[in-house]
Amino acid sequence: MKTSALVVILIAAALAVAWFVFSKPAYPLTQDDAKKFFLEDLKGKYPDAEVREITEILPQTTPEGNPYFQLKARVTNGLSTPCPERINVYYDYPPKNFVAQPPEYITKGCKVCLNVDVCVLAYPEEAVIASHTYSGTDAVSQFIKGNADAKAEASFKEQYGEFPGVWLVKWSSAASNGTYTVALSKGENRVLEVFGAEVPDGLYKN
Repeated sequence: MKTSALVVILIAAALAVAWFVFSKPAYPLTQDDAKKFFLEDLKGKYPDAEVREITEILPQTTPEGNPYFQLKARVTNGLSTPCPERINVYYDYPPKNFVAQPPEYITKGCKVCLNVDVCVLAYPEEAVIASHTYSGTDAVSQFIKGNADAKAEASFKEQYGEFPGVWLVKWSSAASNGTYTVALSKGENRVLEVFGAEVPDGLYKN
């Protein structure tokens, strides 16, 4: 074999090894590595999102014995508006050689519980939409229509008075100085009460 041909083969082999080493993350993988790469990916794909946060990270192992992480993130737009849009995004780190799981729409078009048989108000975005679209919330809907600056703030209570698992959604408007608070059952997917102005003392206390 000629010397020149041998040199070419050796160079090609060296490049192949270098590509293999540097195109894959160093082991052992860490959760910090996974979070960093995922957040960078989310920022690139959803630059205008108001919320980009990782909600779940699970260590996994491939059939070949290689470690990786499965991650889940929340991406939300229009957080304080009447119709916030939320998607759950899934990611594998390092990325696998197959089609990634598409984003899961939680709210879209001011609707909740998309493509599910049993509706549970699991997320604040769902509670906000339900607080002015469900039966019994006509007053809140009118308040929002009459106040362009109306904003929502949702909080969750494990126990609220006699009710377990309750979302409280407070609507306020600086222009009108008015407020409404809507109490919704997470598990029963229904409105419990609507309060104008302030919640009466002694009613549904923590």
